[in-house]
Amino acid sequence: MGLKVLLVDDEYIVLKGLEIMLGEQKEVALELMTAMDAVDAMEKMDFWQPDVIIADINMPEVDGLTMLEEIYRGNPECKFIIVSGYEDQEYLKRALRLHVADYLTKPVDKACLIHRLKEIGEEKQTKQQHTLLKIRLLLFSGERFQPRELTDDEIRRLFPDTYFALCTAGVFSPEAEKLRYRIAAYFDNCYMFSQNNWSVFLINYSVRISEEELRSLLEETFSGMACGICLFNGENLGAGIRNITLPYQTALCDLVLSLLPVSQSMKESTAERITERTLQPAVKVLMFEYSISDYINTAYDPGRDTPFNFLLVFTEALAAYIMIAGIYLPPETILQLYRAQAETVHDKKTLSLFMEKTLNFWYDSFTPTEQEQYSSKIAMACGYIDLHSGQDIALEQVAAYISINPSYLSYIFKKETGSTFLQYLTNIRLQKACRLMADNPELSLDEVAARTGYHSASYFHKIFRGKFGISPRQWLQKERNCT
Repeated sequence: MGLKVLLVDDEYIVLKGLEIMLGEQKEVALELMTAMDAVDAMEKMDFWQPDVIIADINMPEVDGLTMLEEIYRGNPECKFIIVSGYEDQEYLKRALRLHVADYLTKPVDKACLIHRLKEIGEEKQTKQQHTLLKIRLLLFSGERFQPRELTDDEIRRLFPDTYFALCTAGVFSPEAEKLRYRIAAYFDNCYMFSQNNWSVFLINYSVRISEEELRSLLEETFSGMACGICLFNGENLGAGIRNITLPYQTALCDLVLSLLPVSQSMKESTAERITERTLQPAVKVLMFEYSISDYINTAYDPGRDTPFNFLLVFTEALAAYIMIAGIYLPPETILQLYRAQAETVHDKKTLSLFMEKTLNFWYDSFTPTEQEQYSSKIAMACGYIDLHSGQDIALEQVAAYISINPSYLSYIFKKETGSTFLQYLTNIRLQKACRLMADNPELSLDEVAARTGYHSASYFHKIFRGKFGISPRQWLQKERNCT
């Protein structure tokens, strides 16, 4: 998408000459629109949001700077380039207040103007990349990234149209880029985000289309490859994009359901129930923040038959796994797992057993090489925790050190060590505290707490007593008596 430039001048010959000059140059991609006066320009602002306005300041009825002052109030990100046949100090002062990008005198220097537009285009591209990075964090990092960090102005600049579709597919980045180009041929804007063997396509378009039409088009574009789809409206654009994790969850569930041998009505009712619940309960199970039995109690609907309850839990669990791990299991594996387990589930108890088997299956499905790789990463994580246990340390910090998704680290860490990250860190700190007190009995409780990563002696005392059932001083006295 090129830099959108609105040209405003009341002299037709000058305006047309500027349009031809910019249209023929090849150094920077431009989308051009013209206006003969300030009124015409402000009307066009209602339906076409330019990145740059190049305007003569000496125009009838409403002068150029008055026009720009009006536009600036509603479009502070728009850049202004002033063109004038003479220099006026008062005009220059007003231009400075508007943060005008440049002030050019007629006749316009072509090379200078194109160079300035090129700079603005590069600046726009950099800002877009920052915005896309924030959206990527919303998709793949969930609640760890605060949506408020994504502003309405950033969103509006990237997504000019009202309608959105989010499409998910198990495809690697190089192939995903080819698919993005195919999708972009049909829609105004298409952005792609990839993680491991998993890609998300965010489509923005101006004309409403039905889900059936979109699905048919994308299935043709994806050449039979399974994909999940969610349409959402961007009338409240900022809220829609900042809450993009919800359509992302819907698209993930749509993908899983599309692979399963159940009726369309059953898929629709399951998808509707999951939308009401969101994937948060399933995510908490995978993160060991929620027990399997508690999760099944909230998911199980006694008013529905067993196949529906199984389909709901299966879809939620698998979609949540894909979402937090960023790893997509092959369709044949998903289908095999579904068929193998569907006949074994008869009630809440067998549904809980299925959930436990599924968690183990995901880990055991890795090849020996992959398991060895992750075991090596957990060893690195444990070494890092041991070394930095006396400092403020978080799961995300360790995940960054070993280059792994934080949510997935939480899962495989518990799987391999038998402890959650926090439990392991606490154990390491308390072990060090015991050694420290035994070797240096003269140390105060404040000093022991500070050296083992606790900010206050009272909190350290509470954690210690919770672990050992006695206070640190009682433990030290007991240790002395034993020796």
